[in-house]
Order: sequence, then C-alpha cells, then structure tokens
Amino acid sequence: MSNAQLAGWDAARGSFLELRPLSAQEVQFDEQARPVFAEAQSRFKLFRILDLNYRDWTAYHRTLLSPGSRKADDLLSLDRLLFNVLAAAYGVFEHFEVSYRRRHKKSPEKLAEYDAFREKFFRNSWACAFLMDFRNYVQHVDLPIGAFNRNENTHSISISITQDARRLVAEYRGWKKSQLKPEHGELDLITLSEEFYHRLRQDFGAFMARCFYPELQGMDRFYWDLTQEVRARNPHARMVFLAGKDETRERTKVSVRWSFEQPPNAVFDELGLTINREKAQHPLDPPCQAQKVLDSGLTLSGDRLR
Repeated sequence: MSNAQLAGWDAARGSFLELRPLSAQEVQFDEQARPVFAEAQSRFKLFRILDLNYRDWTAYHRTLLSPGSRKADDLLSLDRLLFNVLAAAYGVFEHFEVSYRRRHKKSPEKLAEYDAFREKFFRNSWACAFLMDFRNYVQHVDLPIGAFNRNENTHSISISITQDARRLVAEYRGWKKSQLKPEHGELDLITLSEEFYHRLRQDFGAFMARCFYPELQGMDRFYWDLTQEVRARNPHARMVFLAGKDETRERTKVSVRWSFEQPPNAVFDELGLTINREKAQHPLDPPCQAQKVLDSGLTLSGDRLR
C-alpha cells in the first residue's frame, strides 16, 4: 500500500474525498498496527456484545415513554433484555479475569495488582458490586425485574423498573460484593445498569486493554488524528485509505471507481471501550510506547491469549 492516500468516504451522501498521500512512516505504522487491531477486535468482542445488549435494553425502556396504549408484554421483554445485559457483563468479567490470572500465574506482583484493582473497582461503584451479585441471583433464583410501573396522563409519562432489597435479601444470601441489606430499600434498575455498563467499558475495559494490548492507546491516537483530518473537510465521512482509482470515459460521462481500505477510525470505540483521548501520545512522536512495541516485532501466535 505504498501509494495509499488519506481519504474520506461519506456513504450516506455517496461522496468520496481525497486529501493527501500517506507518508512512508504512516504506511509502515498502519501495516504493523492493523494485525494487532484485528486480534484485539476478536479478543474484545465480548465488550461489543455487552454494548449491543445494553443498547437494546435502553432502547426498549425508552419506548415506554412514548404516548399510547401498550400491546406488547413489556415485563417479559424487560426481563429478557436485562437478563441479557447481566449475562454479557458477567461473561466480560469472568473471561478477562480468568485470562489475566492464567497469563500472570507466575507473577505475584501482577496478580496482586489485579486484586487491588478489582477491590477498588467494586469499592468505588456500589452499582457494579450489586449487579455482579444480582447476576448470580438472576441466574439461580428469579428473573431480574421486581416491579414495573408505567403511568401516563395528559401531561407526562413516567416509568419505574425496580427491585426490592428486602425481598432480595430474604430470598438469597450471596451478596458478598455489595453487602446488600434491607435498608437499601427500592433499587432503580435503570440507573444502576447505566452506571454498571459505563464502568465496565471505561474502568474494567481500560485496565484489561492496558494489560493485553498496551500499544492500543498510541494506535487509537494515530487513527483518531487521521480521522479528525478527514472530518475537518467532511464531518460525516469515515476515514479510509485510498488504494486505487479507475476512471472510465464514455462520451461526455466519466465514471470513477475507488478501491479503498477501512482502517479503524476510533480504536477503543470500535472495540466497545471508552477512554480519555486527551492523554494519549501520538505514536509517531518519539518516544512512544506504541511505536516501541510495534518496532520490536509483535508475535500474534497466542501469547496474549493465554
């Protein structure tokens, strides 16, 4: 891809924007980074599954705020959708925790680092502690929705989707992380699930990304800067790399066919994670950890996966 150009593809408007040739350094970085991103995509697919399940859950309970009579079995749908969120979140947590402990089983320092992170993660977010416990309750005792109410009048619509701490404590004893007590009273499952989702993406996901793929932050900055360069010209375009262009003339008409590759535009977003981009160093500004890791020659044969 030595003659590749930075370009933008606006699929909705069917327009293509050519900006400039990629530098040799940019081409080299992309060729080294792309296989790493492809492996990370596979690795972090559980976060994207969590994201899809959470979006389905929020989209459905937001429809309940639309006026009009309801014909669907809303309680059944809410139970199903929140059950899926909890199952995906549990899968994310267990999958990465087991992988981390296997990878660092001979490193007491790394295991202690994770244990300290885990303890802080649950200490800083009671919502996360509760919903991890609540997932076990849902798996073994009962469905997630304790009560659902929707009130509509001529001026407004309100909904509540809750659980009762007194009932939960009476039916189940496994509240080890959250130390749930009857005094916690009525629990708002919409608010709790929102915090749980964002904490998993931002805090837990960021920790595991640093562990398994420390070079991702520099890669994200590299592709994000190119994306902003494209969006400065067309805010709706996706950043792509133009590999070739064929022009065909038919009388007064010229037909153009572009061949292009689609690198990631926002690495962490496309992995289902959230980061603060302001702190990321550009990988082509030495010294940079991402470039050092890529320059050292990456082995994608499975060391990361164990």
